[in-house]
Amino acid sequence: MDGDLFMLDEFVKYSINKNQQEAKALMIKQRQEKVSELLIQSGLGKRFQNKTFDNFVSAGQLRNALEQATAFAAGFPAVKGLLLTGPVGVGKTHLAAAIVNELTKRMYVVVFGNSISIISRIKQTYGKTGESELDIINALTSVDLLVIDDLGKEKASDNTSAILYQIINRLYEEERPVVITTNYTSDMLANQLGERGQAIVSRLTEMCVPVIMQGIDWRINHEEG
Repeated sequence: MDGDLFMLDEFVKYSINKNQQEAKALMIKQRQEKVSELLIQSGLGKRFQNKTFDNFVSAGQLRNALEQATAFAAGFPAVKGLLLTGPVGVGKTHLAAAIVNELTKRMYVVVFGNSISIISRIKQTYGKTGESELDIINALTSVDLLVIDDLGKEKASDNTSAILYQIINRLYEEERPVVITTNYTSDMLANQLGERGQAIVSRLTEMCVPVIMQGIDWRINHEEG
């Protein structure tokens, strides 16, 4: 009798342990699926989905940039934004993508897009019923983090300047962090952004920690910048 009770007790323990392991495996699978879904939704291209802080090649001033980006991700969301500036090929996009990948793993909703694609997406609503410019701006500014790559590359016009100002100003008013990459210094960026350029840069200066990146063009060695 005692032997039967012992066997039953062991069987119950085994069943509970097995169920717990299966539940844990299911949670891991669901989490991986959710991360994959969030990455797709983020707009981060396949080329950048393997970018991490660990595989960022840093030297000189780039070490500081890596430290700043890592600290941003570690402290998110209670952080100021980042304004990554520097010439092409120094790894600005790599660090921005690494932030996206890290935060996505932690289940934050992040949107990544270069300024040209963001402006283009908004202009697609013009003259159409249904989705409006305001709908897109609301969506972009309601996620946990918006990352704008290559700010200043878009063709300057009063319209694009106004759109970008609306996005940045909304984030500013709601005290949401933003990550920006650009090839331009503050003065050059203000000029590139047209009519509202000074106002946009003023907001970004207050919202973001400036991170100046200088180094060799790693894209010569097949790295993205």
